[in-house]
Amino acid sequence: MKYLSVMLFFVLAAIAALHTYWAFGGLWPAESTLELVKTVIGAPDWSQMPSRQMTMMVAGLIFAAGLVALVAGDVIALGSGRAGVRWVARIGVAVLALVFLARGAAGYLVARDDWVRTEPFATYDLFLYSPLCLAIGAAFVILFFKSRPTESTLS
Repeated sequence: MKYLSVMLFFVLAAIAALHTYWAFGGLWPAESTLELVKTVIGAPDWSQMPSRQMTMMVAGLIFAAGLVALVAGDVIALGSGRAGVRWVARIGVAVLALVFLARGAAGYLVARDDWVRTEPFATYDLFLYSPLCLAIGAAFVILFFKSRPTESTLS
């Protein structure tokens, strides 16, 4: 499970780094702010990216999710294997699995007329963002079931 947790950490760290880049004015993969908004936000009423503080908060949460993956895979040890710490990590993994699976499924299930998405976001969401979220969610599900506390950590 260490390999899965390390791989998951690097994917999430890269996504967090990309958000940090955007927070400080980076435009990739677009050439203008409006094009970036249409590519990564997809809301037709938006013409600016979220604030630096909001984007950094998202980056921090994504990076923290990567750290949770490292704890779940026993790459990072917290509290010398104490059961309480292990259970908190398991709860975190379960919550992250649900969050990423819900986000991934939402890309396919949200088909309301009042929620219009701009292009190219709609296409990227269908073929990149949602599948990536589903894969991340699935990885957290695997970590959840493979990181069950043993009898020695319960005593």
